Amino acid sequence: MTIFSGLSCSPIAAMRGAVAASCLLMAGTVLPHAALAHEHGMDLKTALAFIERAKQAAEAKHAHVAIAIVDEGANLVAFEKMDDTQLGSVKLAILKAKTSVAYARPSADMEHALNAGNYMIGTLPDTLPAGGGYPITVGGRLVGALGLSGGEGETDANLAKEAVTSAAPSAR
Repeated sequence: MTIFSGLSCSPIAAMRGAVAASCLLMAGTVLPHAALAHEHGMDLKTALAFIERAKQAAEAKHAHVAIAIVDEGANLVAFEKMDDTQLGSVKLAILKAKTSVAYARPSADMEHALNAGNYMIGTLPDTLPAGGGYPITVGGRLVGALGLSGGEGETDANLAKEAVTSAAPSAR
């Protein structure tokens, strides 16, 4: 197949080139929107700052925890497991963060509702109704959540809340 005068390639190579060119053309229109969303969303630097706050709160209580930060789409942005944290807490921290962002509330609220007899909560897919997940909002907009696991439910819930609410008033 001839693409330009004097240049030829197979149809597969031509298709790959066309796809690559399309991606480059689209990037010019997509990237500004992605940058705008990134500016007001959960980035790595912010996520690591929340993890640091959570670690400080846990160390003050002599707790060993796993800490996860997810963005508004429940995608993992950052994670850290403190030394001597039980291995099961890794998945629990991530699931608590995802639960909190999916339902825009502390995961402890769902645990309390379950304990009060709202058993339907226990059937929700990919949901962990246990304390330790806490939503993060900026300017009233949900941008992510922190999930923390390693202690008892109330301890996890209190540490997660403390880590998020100790942030600047513009990011809670």
